[in-house]
Amino acid sequence: MKYVQLLYNPMSGNLDFPAYLDLFISIFQDVGYETRIHRTRSKDDMADYLTSQDLNNCSAIIVAGGDGSVNQVVNCIMKNHIDVPLGVIPAGTANDFASHLKMPFRYGECIETLAKMNVKNVDVGKVNDKYFINVCCGGLFTNISQNMDLELKNTLGKLGYYIKGVQQLPRFRKIRYKITRKDEVLDDYFYLFLVLNGKSAGGFNKLGVDAQIDDGKMDFIGIKACTINEVAVLFGKILIGEHLQDRNIVFFQDNKIDIECVEGLKMFKESDIDGETGPEYPLHIEVKKRALKVLCNL
Repeated sequence: MKYVQLLYNPMSGNLDFPAYLDLFISIFQDVGYETRIHRTRSKDDMADYLTSQDLNNCSAIIVAGGDGSVNQVVNCIMKNHIDVPLGVIPAGTANDFASHLKMPFRYGECIETLAKMNVKNVDVGKVNDKYFINVCCGGLFTNISQNMDLELKNTLGKLGYYIKGVQQLPRFRKIRYKITRKDEVLDDYFYLFLVLNGKSAGGFNKLGVDAQIDDGKMDFIGIKACTINEVAVLFGKILIGEHLQDRNIVFFQDNKIDIECVEGLKMFKESDIDGETGPEYPLHIEVKKRALKVLCNL
């Protein structure tokens, strides 16, 4: 019998998804699918579980969790060449990837949408030997998700990211990056950079204003080293999506980007991918165009 594989993180978001397990089973049962459920117990548990399963009769792998949980599963799917569509239930804090797929944030509506089995192909980013579905970033603020206290994250949600970001302001240090794309090389001082697959990261939903998740390109946004006053104005523009023309922003779209940290490596030797620890520099980033099957809200 055909089935869907549900993977859920009981510690994601406000911890309420487990109360909807019976509803999940019921909705998929009504449309003819058996449900198999796995409750994650550790950081790498989802990937370990998937690689141990025979997925021949699996119609979809559905993850209830945040972008970090989705990232684990995407890496497993890509590295093991698993040809099964991925569905996402936004049960985390920021849920950027679920937003890109236009998934409803009410669990009941989301599950009903997933049960329609609308499949499309989307891009996946690859940085060195790891994959990301939302963002690869470096510099200031980029380790916030990794280092945030779980209770603070679950209690305050997106507000927790802003609080931790304000705490980092006294640490503002410029970082020199060498960024190479095609025949162009940019060598300059930045506070941070983001390479986006979609429009948002960390709950900032207007970062990549014109970004598309299936256009074969990544959006590079670099915030150049500037005064604190200029940073304050710039973040105001980011909130309303009017930042890309600012003189302290470097913006371009491409399918291959190389990034080397020339100065400041001791402070920020690692990148961040989807809120998880990413590879160390130098970074080779490329797009795998429409390489991932997903369930979406058409």
